[in-house]
Amino acid sequence: MVDDPLFTRENFKRLQKDLAQRETQLSIINSVQEGLAAHLEVQQIYNLVGDRVREITNAQVVMISNYDRASDTIEHRYAIESNQHIVYPGRHPCGGFRSRIIESGQPYLVNTHVAEEAARMGQPTIPGTVTPKSWLGVPMFVGGQVSGVLSLQNLDYENAFNKSDIRLLQTLANSMSVALENARLWEEEHLYRQALEHEFQIGRKIQTGFLPETLPELKGWEIAARLQPAREVAGDFYDVFPLPHGKLALILGDVCDKGLGAALFMTLFRSLLRAGANINFYTRQEVKTDPSVNDCLKNAVLLTNNYIAETHGETGMFATLFFGVLDPKNGTLAYINAGQQPPVLLHPDCSELPLTRTGPAMGVFPDIEYAVERVTLKTGDVLLAYTDGLTEATNPQGELFDPQTLWKLFEPAIPLQTSLDQILCVHQEFSQLAVPLDDITLLAIRGK
Repeated sequence: MVDDPLFTRENFKRLQKDLAQRETQLSIINSVQEGLAAHLEVQQIYNLVGDRVREITNAQVVMISNYDRASDTIEHRYAIESNQHIVYPGRHPCGGFRSRIIESGQPYLVNTHVAEEAARMGQPTIPGTVTPKSWLGVPMFVGGQVSGVLSLQNLDYENAFNKSDIRLLQTLANSMSVALENARLWEEEHLYRQALEHEFQIGRKIQTGFLPETLPELKGWEIAARLQPAREVAGDFYDVFPLPHGKLALILGDVCDKGLGAALFMTLFRSLLRAGANINFYTRQEVKTDPSVNDCLKNAVLLTNNYIAETHGETGMFATLFFGVLDPKNGTLAYINAGQQPPVLLHPDCSELPLTRTGPAMGVFPDIEYAVERVTLKTGDVLLAYTDGLTEATNPQGELFDPQTLWKLFEPAIPLQTSLDQILCVHQEFSQLAVPLDDITLLAIRGK
């Protein structure tokens, strides 16, 4: 049997050495990738890879530089020389070895005569630094284009780097490039979310300004309201304001959809309704006689409905609305219910009377005729209006919430505001959601 020259003792030892080196490199790559998975901040990624490369390579200088294609400049995000971190602020012209790597997309190794090669290629030099004896750089990629260069320098020896160093460095550069792009996208999203949150905070503040800061106080009457938005801003709204000759307007509305678009239309609906109901006040016309309640209601609702339908009909936005006008002297409530959940009139004897709809939702078609109905509130009666965010909730078993279980919460000795807070607590316990899926608005009035 003839011995195979491929299996000599020397070849076997060399193979063992190569395998051991590959295992070491694989361990290094795995440790770096684990670290990259734990870091999202961009500079931390540069520091992690740069420090690890310095530990495992025969280099006194490690630099990680990102490249801006538009300006053809580089920025050194990480630089260390002889264990001393160095800061090179700003962007710098790109040239020499790095330009070759960027243009070719390939690693570049200069193991001898670095000074002569640097002069020939126009390699930029930093004043006060030592010319290396060996230089190695590999490209970083994002989306198929070179986004930077990871480079090593040995200041003492020529032939300090080999093909194994190139493979290891390129693998680490590729891993870092992916992590950097993920971090960049994450930071962009984070900044976008911060800006969006700021805008929503402003919108929420503005929207809150459209709701009554305080509710009117009427002798012999108790009024309370609650609005719990499903998002930063709400499409629900309520309003309570005085009308001429001692009457009181009570409004509860729900604009279709949720979020910012609904909130914008909410402010429009609310402003038009208030202006339409108080048209004489805002036009500075003196009202000598008690105006017709029917006219007040119909004028406000018709004005708002026609304006939205004719001016913003293409948006498809509409609102359901309950608009009541109360005469505190005798408890008479005239109302229009434009597609809203029927409010309920709760009597002290536990009987109830739903206030049915008197017309469709507002803003869909112009010139809709809305009927006006009347009901009388007596001492102890509670009128509760609410949006469908209360009734359309389900529990984990898929069961719909039954609002009739709440009527018992309106005990005469309990303030209305407390009763409304209890309703929201019971609702949250039922749905088991920290935030409701839809806006919930409650408006209640009770005769004392």
